[in-house]
Amino acid sequence: MTAAGLTAAAGGIAGPAIAAQATPAEKAATQVTTDRRGHGERELTVDYEAQPNFYYCGPAATRNALSVQGKAIDVDTMAREMGTTENGTNSINDITPVLNKE
Repeated sequence: MTAAGLTAAAGGIAGPAIAAQATPAEKAATQVTTDRRGHGERELTVDYEAQPNFYYCGPAATRNALSVQGKAIDVDTMAREMGTTENGTNSINDITPVLNKE
């Protein structure tokens, strides 16, 4: 491909993406968000804890979600209840009962 062809192809790809960034609808959405501050919005406090290994994503995410309600649950205990192994947690169907119990 020639330099002119490469420039034309790159311009065709980047052009619409750049133009889409400055739409009036996006500016309006930003304004609405700004205007809503202080009008019934709440900020939830999460006691975030990173997952200790690569296969605890289900127990860690559940633990972090429950922390919003002030629950302090050990991620290892949750993993045992969910049947999590080094292969991960089998299904959301193993997470939901633990989440609902807590």
